[in-house]
Amino acid sequence: MPMPTSIEQRPRLRTAEGIAIVGFLAANVIIPLVWGDVFPFTTAPMFRDTPQAYCIYHVFTTDGRELPAADFLLQRIYDGNPPGYGVGIQPPATLAEFGRVATAAEIEEHVRRHWKMHQDLATIEIEQQVIGPQNNGSVGLVASQRIKVTQPSATP
Repeated sequence: MPMPTSIEQRPRLRTAEGIAIVGFLAANVIIPLVWGDVFPFTTAPMFRDTPQAYCIYHVFTTDGRELPAADFLLQRIYDGNPPGYGVGIQPPATLAEFGRVATAAEIEEHVRRHWKMHQDLATIEIEQQVIGPQNNGSVGLVASQRIKVTQPSATP
């Protein structure tokens, strides 16, 4: 870049640079508020929903074999953004919502409703591990339970 030939050109360059900087900063505030996320401007929503706990689900057969949790829509899908926010493909609704701990009755109902695969199994066991804040200030396993679920067609 050639140097300015006269002193008069330098203040104009500084003024133009200042306008560009102020414009970019203003765009970072205005664009996300008006249009939402438009690259490279964002509201930076990651983890603003401040989840306090989440669950990890494992699915087991009666002989102890582990099945994919996704087969029963028990997989955790969380990218740090609040549900429904962001771009891309809308993932299926799962029981493993970040920040929500389902009860045994909710787990049983959910699994029976989504028992589309593994029709050969009459019974499965769901292990729910709850991860959250511990008394010492760390994050880890705070609760665990196993729920035995019978396939809807096998229920009398």
